[in-house]
Amino acid sequence: MTCAHCIGAETIFDEKEARKNLKRYKKKGPNKTTRLLLNALGQEELAGLSLLDIGGGIGVIQIELLKKGVSQATDVDASKAYINTARQLVKEESFDNKARHIYADFVDCYSDIGKHDIVTLEKVVCCYPEVKDLINHSTAKAGKYYGLVYPLDGAVARAVNKLAHLYFKITRNPFRTQIHSEKMMDELIRQNGFERVHYSKSFPWRVALYKRVA
Repeated sequence: MTCAHCIGAETIFDEKEARKNLKRYKKKGPNKTTRLLLNALGQEELAGLSLLDIGGGIGVIQIELLKKGVSQATDVDASKAYINTARQLVKEESFDNKARHIYADFVDCYSDIGKHDIVTLEKVVCCYPEVKDLINHSTAKAGKYYGLVYPLDGAVARAVNKLAHLYFKITRNPFRTQIHSEKMMDELIRQNGFERVHYSKSFPWRVALYKRVA
């Protein structure tokens, strides 16, 4: 990948961060926002469904849903360290024959990826400048369910985000965190044929699950 933003992201989501996340998961299980999203999905019938996990990190959602009966999981992530760790984790859990890992920016490779029953994006929209493209392309891949975790918007969040941008600028990292309008994202997802069936909060995050209706 040659995208400056993606290159910058890899310096943040690196091997050290992947190892830390893996250690925490093995010790404590999924973090709170992941549990909220998994619990929401757990209210639905998942057996035999396929999963597309965009920005899947070390593969926690993939592992947990495979344990719940999901038949196949595809992971797309722009961090090579996270992809390698996710591969290691599914192998340890004996799910490597049911998992596919793609090292790429989803917006660059979406046309090569087929439709899946479930699409998840945990803490991904906050890493994408062109969020409308991300939502349009990812909802098109979701046959039944679309779940995401994103930061709250508002004046305080945007002020904190400006400080983060200043830090990245000082450290000469082209990566930038993003705060997108919750109202805009919700409306766009609904326009693409979904209704929201779950909504919860874990400051400063929001967790939403949508179900396709059209």
